[in-house]
Amino acid sequence: MNATMPAMRERRLRALGVEPLRLRLRAPPVAPIVAQAVSGAASAVVPDIASGVPRVRRLALQPDQAELGDPVINKMYVALTEAVAKAGLQSVRVCDVADDPTAAVMVFGAAPSPEGVPAERVLHVDPLSVLYADRERKRLLWEQMRALGRDGGWS
Repeated sequence: MNATMPAMRERRLRALGVEPLRLRLRAPPVAPIVAQAVSGAASAVVPDIASGVPRVRRLALQPDQAELGDPVINKMYVALTEAVAKAGLQSVRVCDVADDPTAAVMVFGAAPSPEGVPAERVLHVDPLSVLYADRERKRLLWEQMRALGRDGGWS
């Protein structure tokens, strides 16, 4: 394929009255799934190399136990726990987060915040049932998990 093929394709599309699609990278939108003020949590979790603040590399998930009674929601939660590693993070238990500055806890819905974990390392998201019902929110959660694994900060 030579270099003129994209130009010819573009001319044909324009002749047909169609605007050619341009793909470009864009920043992910601010997720509506975060229940707490993002600015406070993100400022404490975002890596700052100059000040030596550690990046988030480990993530624990804390679901609302009442939601896990539904087999469909339970299956989705299992998939989310497997997705932690796919996002570039190490999955840990909630009890291991308190003493590790590189770990954070993702709390779903009405689940209680874990004791002993600083508030800036607790990430509140929608209940699992809401994520199951709304594919867009689930996709945004996945993007946020990937950003956390890639950058070490919750955007």
